Amino acid sequence: MPVVSTMQAVSWAGPRAVEVIERELTDPPPGWVRLRVVGAGICGSDLHSYRRGGPAVNTPGHEVGGVIEAVGEGVELETGANVSVEPVAVCFRCYECLTGQTWHCQNRVFLGGDGAGGMAEAMLAPATSVYPLPDRVAPEDGSLAEPVAVAVHGVSEAGIRLGTRAVILGAGTVGLVNLLVARRAGATEVYITARHPFQAEMAQALGATAVFPDGQTARRELKGLPVDAVIETVGGSAPTIDEGIALVRNRGTVVMLGAFGSEVSLPATPLLLKEVRLVGAVCYGRPGPRTEFGLATDLLDELIEPLRPLVTHNFPLNRAPEAFHTADDKSSGSIKVRLLP
Repeated sequence: MPVVSTMQAVSWAGPRAVEVIERELTDPPPGWVRLRVVGAGICGSDLHSYRRGGPAVNTPGHEVGGVIEAVGEGVELETGANVSVEPVAVCFRCYECLTGQTWHCQNRVFLGGDGAGGMAEAMLAPATSVYPLPDRVAPEDGSLAEPVAVAVHGVSEAGIRLGTRAVILGAGTVGLVNLLVARRAGATEVYITARHPFQAEMAQALGATAVFPDGQTARRELKGLPVDAVIETVGGSAPTIDEGIALVRNRGTVVMLGAFGSEVSLPATPLLLKEVRLVGAVCYGRPGPRTEFGLATDLLDELIEPLRPLVTHNFPLNRAPEAFHTADDKSSGSIKVRLLP
């Protein structure tokens, strides 16, 4: 009988439970590559799945950095290259793909969601989703490209540019990375809210103009200052949409990046009278000659030093249950928790 190679991979095991199991190690199909995963971050969306038990079969993990170890037919990438992974397999044929809105591809597979992700010793990904890392960026830090890409998309949708005054609601990984990218885009003032003292300390270290405990305090302290853009990164059951609309100036922009767990009330009258632009934003796309994920991977070369302290905890793959528990428990002081297969 033929020998079947296996690998270790994380699997959902019920509410607030994961386990490490053996899965088959397969060769990449045409147009795809297989990576040796070196770093896989735990995202807030992974924690949403963790709390409710996750899907039945798929390996989680969409923040991935690794090394190409095998290529499928037609792929010109070289084995041994350090890469980041845009965790979206798309068709490049539908209307959404042809207009650059690849996240909305009619045939999309989200790797780490409805397709197998990178919390494993190896991962398959389309060659079109693989980006070579800058020389000075370690393969495990390729996992940081994904949250940076989310911020590139959010900052772009917010219209942040030279001279912008912005407020970011929430100082988890997404909020803190948006702080860095907003500064990089030219924002001259970036305020942020932080629930926990360790998040506030990190925000101050990354160059926040000021840190507030919540949106109401921010509105009170910033009264009279026109805020051009608000980026909401909290989601859950937080009142942050109301806070964002109250904070932003007339005809300003509020971008929603946070994932809400239920329906939220919308302050329709202030939204109308202030003519606020409320924008939902998720993941990233290819709206111009460069993909937003490619821009993010290139930005790692410039931002890697301030980004590295965001990774507060690293765990080997066989300690995935402890890693998820740490990420889910903010008393641990965790910002970004990462698995190192």
